[in-house]
Amino acid sequence: MSNLALRSITGLIFGLAMIGAFWWGPTATAILFLLWTFVGSHEFYQLTGASSHRAWGGILLGVGFYIYFFLIGSGVLQFQHLVYLLPVLVILIGLELVVLRPHFAMDFARVLMGWVYVALPMSLVSSYAFIPGDYSFWLPMSFFALLWVNDSGAYAVGRLLGRTKLFEKVSPKKTWEGFIGGLIATVLCGLLFSKIELVQNELVLMTTADWILLAVIISIFGTIGDLVESHLKRTANVKDSGVLIPGHGGVLDRFDGYLLAMPMAYTFVYIIYHL
Repeated sequence: MSNLALRSITGLIFGLAMIGAFWWGPTATAILFLLWTFVGSHEFYQLTGASSHRAWGGILLGVGFYIYFFLIGSGVLQFQHLVYLLPVLVILIGLELVVLRPHFAMDFARVLMGWVYVALPMSLVSSYAFIPGDYSFWLPMSFFALLWVNDSGAYAVGRLLGRTKLFEKVSPKKTWEGFIGGLIATVLCGLLFSKIELVQNELVLMTTADWILLAVIISIFGTIGDLVESHLKRTANVKDSGVLIPGHGGVLDRFDGYLLAMPMAYTFVYIIYHL
């Protein structure tokens, strides 16, 4: 089987699993993204060269933070409960000092980066779906549709017209032409969502201008997220972050754009509904 066929089949299965989880509801979405958090954290600590015991500590704590953020996002806990994370962080830093590991500050910074880079963005998807008040299937669904359209548009236009390198030192194949093509395709997809009656009936506060701005945000920060993950892999001298998804690589390879685009999209939509 060719690599393109393998990517297409696994990409279709992956997409259907994501859509199915969003359709099933917040519990299915939370369970699926908990799996992505676990595997993605493991890949991150491998890429950054964390020792085995430190990596597993970071993974387990990252999963704990994921659950904590999910409970806040879904309304079980309130945003004020975030204050309880402060003593946890202080205690963890203190424990690092007590055991007197060499370079403890840099090691703890690596672990903390795993929580911020992987666990927090992964936990936001359920919270994102609850921004309008009740659970919305269309918010996470539209986010991933826009993200995937951006990736596909950038790839297609880059292959056909790409000449000017976007960030050659990090990702030699990405071009400005591909980025602009992905941006235009994403904006057109955003316009399409603004015209779908089912979407508008559920997301009544989202105007056409909001959809266009959301598309631009996802395109820009999805691209930056892709470049960040490419830099991580280049630093670690590996082609893929993992092997979980045949033809695509690891979880971080599949969610690279998501990890930076979701916090930005979340902030934008939250402002629309709460300010």
